[in-house]
Amino acid sequence: MKLRNILKTALLSGITAFGFASCDSDIDPVYVLPSDDMTLGGATGDIILTPDNPQALAMTIYWSGDGQLALSDTLLQAPVNAAEETIQLSTDEQFSSTIDLSVEKGVRSRQFLCEELNSLLGRLGYTADEKAPLFIRVRSVLSANINPTYSSVLKVMVQSYRIHLILGTVLDKDWNETAMQLASPDENGIYQGFMGVNGWTNWWFREANNIVWGNLGQEGMTFHASSADDHWNFWFPDPSGCYFTTVNTVEGWWSALHIDNLSVAGDLTGEMTYNQRNNQWTLPINLPSASTVSITVTGYGSLYSKETTDMGPAVEKNVAFSGNNQNLVFGENGSTITLDLPAGETNLLLDLSNPMELKIAAGNVPDEPTPEAEPYLYFSGVVDWNGFDDYISLYDESTKSYGGAHWIASEWGYRAYPKAEWDVAYKGAEGATPLSGSLILAESGNDGNIPQPENGLYVMDFNMSALTYTLTEVNKVTFTGLNDDWSEHTMIQSTDNPEVFTGEFIKTANTPWGVKVLINGDWGLFFGGGAGKLKLGHSDATTGFDGDNDLTIGETYILTVDLGKQTYSYSLK
Repeated sequence: MKLRNILKTALLSGITAFGFASCDSDIDPVYVLPSDDMTLGGATGDIILTPDNPQALAMTIYWSGDGQLALSDTLLQAPVNAAEETIQLSTDEQFSSTIDLSVEKGVRSRQFLCEELNSLLGRLGYTADEKAPLFIRVRSVLSANINPTYSSVLKVMVQSYRIHLILGTVLDKDWNETAMQLASPDENGIYQGFMGVNGWTNWWFREANNIVWGNLGQEGMTFHASSADDHWNFWFPDPSGCYFTTVNTVEGWWSALHIDNLSVAGDLTGEMTYNQRNNQWTLPINLPSASTVSITVTGYGSLYSKETTDMGPAVEKNVAFSGNNQNLVFGENGSTITLDLPAGETNLLLDLSNPMELKIAAGNVPDEPTPEAEPYLYFSGVVDWNGFDDYISLYDESTKSYGGAHWIASEWGYRAYPKAEWDVAYKGAEGATPLSGSLILAESGNDGNIPQPENGLYVMDFNMSALTYTLTEVNKVTFTGLNDDWSEHTMIQSTDNPEVFTGEFIKTANTPWGVKVLINGDWGLFFGGGAGKLKLGHSDATTGFDGDNDLTIGETYILTVDLGKQTYSYSLK
């Protein structure tokens, strides 16, 4: 790679001088010395891709160079791996349109698995089952004001296979797969299906060719869809529940039709109830004998789209089902549905979980499993609303109780979140005070918070089964039990972080019963725990934390506790 650009020393970033030489000027130029051209190799022969083994190695490329620069001033050390390198794939030798793949600094080769390469060829527009040339090069950029350089071009003949773009997968905000799918039976790039979600749920959509869709990545473009690298994730409007969702990858938009209600009429009547977890609508029924019944299923919905934005007001829509009970059709107009039902008590289940097979039949609603308690309860607003940096830890799984301590400097109050996401939040119920009260779900972005106390450090104790909370202002922090000494020892509050305390001690003996950090000298309010994690305790049965018995007798150590992160550690003074 030949780099002929001249850099001024004042503009060089990350270059360290090991010595100094006399200069006539403070702006003596420093040259990046030319080096050999970068040569790209590998991937010889034709590459015929098949779907039989998607994880098989399909192609390897590699390129020369060590990523280091040479400078004209030998007293300056050049940065290692300074250049930003990108692999470019193209259908033509002019690289008029490319897919760019970033490369970690210092890496000099890249392997492509069959499934990945086939997906990349699909994005470039290659026709399946037809052999065609693929052009590959490496682009290298030293800095924004220097023209890029390129490696030699590698040409290889490739043949992709067809990917059926019928089913796509809904991903959560972190790109993890969910159980929800959208379908395009005609493979026309328009995917539809029903999704059970909470309000403001963030999500992505991945086609079978691994193209991931989100919104356009611009303010006010919530319902514009894009697969570009700078896109943002999709998000639903505020109402939780059942959404008939459309993602149009051809025209670049999506929409969310909230199903407000569904009613059954005909031989059976009643209002259906939505089970979000199973993506089903249910109606309890009790027939004296096995019967063939004719019913209609209709209701109303609220459509959110490019025209409404996520804030609405939504467009009211009629919704209904028609067709065969094992292959229903959803739309604005319905028809009579006939189905056979058994005698006795059961449920009418409208199952929307499979976008390729919407059906209605008799069945039992699965029991709701008891969910495992989340390890943390998160907060936003205790200082600011920029994310979920503040949290407290689970200390009693049976009551889903969480404890920790945080410096609170809130102007408008704060909210509690079972997960580090905005979907579900709790606010203070009527009568809640800054130091105690009950919690209720917050249903919108501006309908109240948990009242804020005076600025200060508080132990926060939240019982999410009973939906109650208490706060205790921290006036003194001490430790006890270390060296089997049960007197109180003062801990010093950090001037940098008011949630962190330290205590100095000389290791003199074992600590058979663990260490406890007392709050305000109260033996009924302290932190125990273990393995570097603190847990809020309320009784003598709460375990004290250890970790000091491996320390050297006679040495002086510092015990550090972080009540905000609920951690502790020992360090040698």
